[in-house]
Amino acid sequence: MNQNIYRSMSRGYMFLLLPGLILLGFFYVYPLLNGVYMSMTNWDGVSRTKEFIGLSNYINIFSDARFLNSLGFTFKYAFVSTILSNIIAISVAMALVSKIKFQNFFRGLYFFPAVLSMLIIGFIWKQIYFRFIPYLGDRLNIEVLQTNLLGNQDTVFWALVIVTVWQASAILIIIYMAGLQTIPQEVYESAEIDGASGLKRFFTITLPLIVPSITICLILAMKQHLMVYDYIVAMTGGGPGFATESVTLLIYNLGFLNNRFGYGTAAALMLFLIIVIISFIQIYFLRKKEVQL
Repeated sequence: MNQNIYRSMSRGYMFLLLPGLILLGFFYVYPLLNGVYMSMTNWDGVSRTKEFIGLSNYINIFSDARFLNSLGFTFKYAFVSTILSNIIAISVAMALVSKIKFQNFFRGLYFFPAVLSMLIIGFIWKQIYFRFIPYLGDRLNIEVLQTNLLGNQDTVFWALVIVTVWQASAILIIIYMAGLQTIPQEVYESAEIDGASGLKRFFTITLPLIVPSITICLILAMKQHLMVYDYIVAMTGGGPGFATESVTLLIYNLGFLNNRFGYGTAAALMLFLIIVIISFIQIYFLRKKEVQL
């Protein structure tokens, strides 16, 4: 009797899961498998025929100077932006959870960049770099600011990072604030009685207790920055030259501008694998740190 009930419940659960599994397979599994097959062809995106060429696209990618250049830029951009955005987010979150005047106003102000589209932000900052900052540089007689920072290979990287950190910090601030508010105030009071300085309290109390928030923020930020596309398109288009061409922009250029869909799909899958590997490494080490604490 119990076995019959168990079987009936199992069939009922499978029946309820079936629509979700069908949608998952249609929108995720099938496109992924189709992308793997397409990456092994020389399809130009127009013709009906796809010539199977095996792993040639993957082999050629690792000897493609343009792909390696875009990959190097993407890694550097993602690493620097992730570190800076998390440092700024922790600092601002700590200030916001403390007893300061107009606390709710500042919370809304710092969250505002997260509401805007990244493409819109890119176009706005492009005008700031093109018009306002050179004007300000002329007025203050600061030579480095007198030209468009986006048109100079020596400054374009940091110009992009500034915009990215400004926007990315908004969401991270909210996550860190939630983590900081879970820390009992009594812990800080005990540390203060023991004579611990502010910096020591941060490294021995605050930082260890918000490791779960750090894990989430590092993974979210790194994933977002490795997939950067909107800022590059809106602000530089990959220039000057190919100095700011990210992997995602290269994938678009290969597929839609150069009609190399097979090769572009191979590059997209390589980026997907890189993001998965980096995410697993982050989770492994940060979760291990959580267990130790």
